[in-house]
Amino acid sequence: MLPIQRKSAIIEYLSNEGGCTIKHLSQALNVSEMTVRRDLRQLESTGHVILSHGGAVLAQSYVQEPAAIEKETRNQDVKERIAAYAIKHFVNEGDVLILEGGTTVARMAPYLLSFSQLTVLSNGLNTLNLLNTGAGRNVVLCCGGMLREQSSTFVGPVAESFFEQFHANTVFLSGLGFTPETGFTDPNLLDTRVKQAMIRSAGQTVMLLDSSKFGARSFTTTAMAAEISAVITDSGISLEMKDHFMQQGIPLHIV
Repeated sequence: MLPIQRKSAIIEYLSNEGGCTIKHLSQALNVSEMTVRRDLRQLESTGHVILSHGGAVLAQSYVQEPAAIEKETRNQDVKERIAAYAIKHFVNEGDVLILEGGTTVARMAPYLLSFSQLTVLSNGLNTLNLLNTGAGRNVVLCCGGMLREQSSTFVGPVAESFFEQFHANTVFLSGLGFTPETGFTDPNLLDTRVKQAMIRSAGQTVMLLDSSKFGARSFTTTAMAAEISAVITDSGISLEMKDHFMQQGIPLHIV
């Protein structure tokens, strides 16, 4: 097991159990207590866990990846407004766009059917299904790779290299959390690496994030605030977060 896989397994175990001793984690992962202790110290330094009395608990601000149905049904009205705003203000005929597979970005797909000269790239199975009826008018490109069930996204080196071949006007991303210290974060390293390849391929990066995600952090950082061109969110965002983006010089669009 790679160190990054082992840390992910520790977080998943703590999420399911609420807390655990170092001895039990060592037995569950079949590694030494010294290895577990080192991993926990690193996870504590990034704010993922809290060490206490020979064991650890998950930090309250840490967000584990929710079930697919929960992601789809959470904050539907807000996600719809954010997606519609992104279409109106950041999409023009003739654009080359990258849409990742998150539920907020996927809500942009039906609006794209009113266009007829777009090129759209995606790694999201659900996003691609929604784009299917407009594929005759617009060019829709799908990456290959390994299909990840939890997120319905194609991930891995094949997916990463696919996006590195192209040059897009805009990439639209979402995430599971944001803090000023950790940036925009997601629960799975494979998804994160594909998103980073998308960012490298695009002229601008627009982050679609409902306000409930601010102040939470997940496992891996997709991008820091300074790497983002614009953020679209809702009116629930705190004044402190507004000030952070203002200080960074990043346009914040509130719907």
